Amino acid sequence: MPSDQVLLQNCAWKGGSKVSRFVAFLCLFLAAQAFAHERPSIEVYGVNERYEVVVPLVEEAPVIDGKIDEPVWEKAAKVWGFRQISPHLGQPASQPTTVFILTTKDKLYFAFRCGIKSKNSIRAYETRYDAPMRRDERVTVFLDTLHTHDRAYSFTVNARGTKADERFGNSDWDGQWEAAVQVGETEWTCEIAIPYAILTFDPNRPVWGINFGRYISETDEWTSWAFEPERPFDMRYRPHLVGLPLDKQQIHANSQTAKRWFLKVFSVADYRMSGDDKGTGGNYGIDGEWTIRPNLAFRFVAKPDFSEVEEAFESIDVSYVEQFVPDRREFFVQGSEFFSEVAVAGEGWRRGSEPNLFFSRRIEKFDLGTKLTGAFKDSRFGFLSTHDIDTDEHTFVLNFSRTFGTRGRTFFGYVDALRPNSFNRGFVIGGETNFGHRNRFWLRGSYARHFSSDEERDGEAGTFRFGYGDERWFVSLGYTAFSPNFRPLLSYTPRTDFKRWSIFINRNFRSKGKEFYRNAGFSLNWGKGETFSGKFFERSYGFNLWLELKDQTEISLGFNRNKHAEYHIREEPFNDRSFYLSLDLGGNKPLRADLSYGFGRAFDGRYTQPRISIRWDKPDGSWRVRLSWSQRHQTYGDGTKQTIRSYEVSVTRVLSRDRWLVLRYYNRGGDYSVKNFALSFRVKRETGEEVFLILGDPRASETRSRIAVKWIFPFRF
Repeated sequence: MPSDQVLLQNCAWKGGSKVSRFVAFLCLFLAAQAFAHERPSIEVYGVNERYEVVVPLVEEAPVIDGKIDEPVWEKAAKVWGFRQISPHLGQPASQPTTVFILTTKDKLYFAFRCGIKSKNSIRAYETRYDAPMRRDERVTVFLDTLHTHDRAYSFTVNARGTKADERFGNSDWDGQWEAAVQVGETEWTCEIAIPYAILTFDPNRPVWGINFGRYISETDEWTSWAFEPERPFDMRYRPHLVGLPLDKQQIHANSQTAKRWFLKVFSVADYRMSGDDKGTGGNYGIDGEWTIRPNLAFRFVAKPDFSEVEEAFESIDVSYVEQFVPDRREFFVQGSEFFSEVAVAGEGWRRGSEPNLFFSRRIEKFDLGTKLTGAFKDSRFGFLSTHDIDTDEHTFVLNFSRTFGTRGRTFFGYVDALRPNSFNRGFVIGGETNFGHRNRFWLRGSYARHFSSDEERDGEAGTFRFGYGDERWFVSLGYTAFSPNFRPLLSYTPRTDFKRWSIFINRNFRSKGKEFYRNAGFSLNWGKGETFSGKFFERSYGFNLWLELKDQTEISLGFNRNKHAEYHIREEPFNDRSFYLSLDLGGNKPLRADLSYGFGRAFDGRYTQPRISIRWDKPDGSWRVRLSWSQRHQTYGDGTKQTIRSYEVSVTRVLSRDRWLVLRYYNRGGDYSVKNFALSFRVKRETGEEVFLILGDPRASETRSRIAVKWIFPFRF
């Protein structure tokens, strides 16, 4: 073996061993942690001395009509005393909120009584199921059904009765549950019924975590029932929900009557009026889910079709490496919350800084896909496989995590990509823990190793971070190392061959009510890195300032300096600088706008980059319009100039809660061309039935003369 390759492998082994030893220590440390539930420093109303809410079991179920007028609600457990998370952290909410809780043998029931100044003060625009409710008046139920203190279900209802749900952070999950609202002059009320059959839980753990939230649209207040002001989003401070009918006999009885199979048969027919593929076409397939137990489910898809999924396109931002573009295909987004450790991280600061082994966009097509997901006590796992018969390509993904009380968790992931005449497999292991007073300090680390028949893909990577966080300060110190050959076949790994230290500091200033602002803050970042052979890799620093005024106008200002090596382009480092100013106008009013202007230096030349985004929602929710435009004018070091422009138009006409029309046009030019047009009529019922009538192609990079119909019909048994 050549001496330079030996040197690189030795360097890689040394860099990886530091991280792997740290991760091993962290996992052993966590194994000794099993602490009791945390209790916040402020009073929580409606709990007993053990920080519990005891839910009454009733025989008669209330009618879900939003009125809260049945006598059975008098037996309900009651909680109250909501406080602000924003803008005035820890202060009582400006309007009262009371929640009532009941259960029957097969459903959980919640009722909200929400005070308002007047009926006209409510702002709620969204009428489509599971659509974003950015600043709609709404209430939310949070259920930590696995009682792991790190993941939860959320069930949200706005003042129009529109529903949205999430499972363990995945907003693409859809559950079958009921809700109704009534709006009066001094209050609006909401009733919710959630079947146990749609929830993932361990029957051997009859204690759940619970919390409630409300957004008050008139005053732009985020309020919650139970939280620690120093860590308002920390799930360890959520009370217990006890008294649930989760004994094994009852679960067995419910499982005998519940519909455990859910099949969706789909068919697609299209007609292409031009191009090389002119003519008619069609496809059909099946998508199914079998709920084996309340804590175990199997999902599969045969002959998948994603023709109705809107493609996400790269931004026009400057980039020396591959940009991250999310995968929106249903098979991969449904249940993705069970693969969050082995898959590419969703958060921007983690993406590219923590090793991953799986990025679903690397799998372009397949004939059969399967998923098995479940949870047992403190453990959660997911297994995924895809199979392409024609190319003989098979992929297997395993993700396992375990929590230790309220103090932390460990995880393990494995990926095996079987390809003709080659092998690519790897594992990732890691963990995180909180410690100190009110868990203000934290440690996180992970280590990944990938093995491949291709030497350029055979490598390792790791990272560890130490930090501190409370309601005002967040400080993080991190070290990351990616060996020269850490390029897993199915991962998103834009950069390799570096060892980097980084520091991030964030400070928030919260108004006490007398200042001219609602929130303000600043952040600082610094980074320094080198390659495994000791060559220069990166020196960076920057700051960001932000201010939210009382009228909800948000102002941001930032600067970043980054000297970085891109050896795949040239030997000499690039020396980039960027400034930006942005304004977010309109708050939660019907008409809102985002304006930004950036300028600086990149690719040895100067650039300017303005952006405009306008959003309008008709107050009754029947129309919504989105317009965006951006331009990047770049002068390169050799004097050549380039102007890249992109704009997008999206118009939605809501006909009813389950029927709407969407027109989308996206255009990009200057470097490469994208002209995407699609006009679609969609029916999406809560039963799972869906119909798409599409003119154009939502996934194409050019305008296509095409008409397509897709029909999805569900079966439950």
